[in-house]
Amino acid sequence: MKFADRIAGFLDSFQLKHTQSDKRSAMNLLVFQLIYLVLIAATIMLSIFVDHGGRLWFYLLLLGGLMAVIGVALFFNLRGRFRVSTWLTAFCMIAGPWLSILLDPNVAAGDFLPLIYVGMSIQLCSILLRESMTIILAIIQLAAVVAMILVCPALRQNNWPSLVAFIVFTAVIGVLYGFSNRRQLEEIDKQRNQLVLDEAKLRALSVRDPLTGLYNRRYMEETFDREIQRAIRKQRQLSVVMADIDGFKEINDSFGHVLGDQMLIKVSALLMKNIRASDVACRYGGDEFCLILPDCTLEEGIRRAEALRCVIEQLGADTETKADHVTLSLGVAAMPESGLSRETLLAAADSALYSSKHAGRNRVNGVKCPQKESI
Repeated sequence: MKFADRIAGFLDSFQLKHTQSDKRSAMNLLVFQLIYLVLIAATIMLSIFVDHGGRLWFYLLLLGGLMAVIGVALFFNLRGRFRVSTWLTAFCMIAGPWLSILLDPNVAAGDFLPLIYVGMSIQLCSILLRESMTIILAIIQLAAVVAMILVCPALRQNNWPSLVAFIVFTAVIGVLYGFSNRRQLEEIDKQRNQLVLDEAKLRALSVRDPLTGLYNRRYMEETFDREIQRAIRKQRQLSVVMADIDGFKEINDSFGHVLGDQMLIKVSALLMKNIRASDVACRYGGDEFCLILPDCTLEEGIRRAEALRCVIEQLGADTETKADHVTLSLGVAAMPESGLSRETLLAAADSALYSSKHAGRNRVNGVKCPQKESI
């Protein structure tokens, strides 16, 4: 496997461990943590060459501790614990500069450069945390910097107003940037979610009949072929039911297509309600329906078709409009008795449906096709 493929696989696995809302932020945090570890390592190397004595050991311990905490935060991020990882990383952003300020004696002696890192920590926190939390932390840190200047006379000898102004400016820029960046990411996520929703709707429209909500004929043909192969492979039964609304053309002619459409919708709803989750109900065309019944023998298919006929017969039985009183004629075929291909099974079920119509409608008929097919 190529290195790029391994990286892609790792990133896919990493994102699966996070919720949909945290995936993008977790990925940004991962990159941030890796960069931060590299910068800490570079700072350690710089300290080895620049500092000496107790100051060197102090910064080695401080930077080593920060690296360890970031390593733990990275571990939590890799395990899908995004919130914990974020707060540990933010803690390092704040603790690093302040430990240097409070414990390095050079700061009290007038070395104000570590105070500049406070502004950087605020900017970094604005990337990780919400605006409200960043503002609170910025106010607290700014107040602490002012208190530090007031307590240490050596710091007041420097241009401390410019230092405070710098920290304020960096804090404001960080908060505004974080706010703008987060809003843009939220808008991107919103658009992506809408695209996913639209794609799901288009997929449903491509396999569903828009009027009844049943699967369309194309989906039926694809599913039927797949179920036939599965039944052959596992040596199981498979039944198919063709159903037709009795006198539907006369109803359309007498009462109009609006009422005819309402009838189709009602019948379709009852069909979907009274089949198993593994069954497939399709609108074959016009007022004709097709039901695919996996793991169902011919005799069981006939019994289930009769149950559906009784359910449909009760539709509108208590209403005064004759058009609301609906009946179905149904034909049932099954494999292997009636055939081993989609065309043969549909032809057998359609022949059985024709027999039901010819015999007086509102009835079920099952048929066995004498034609022999090889697998």
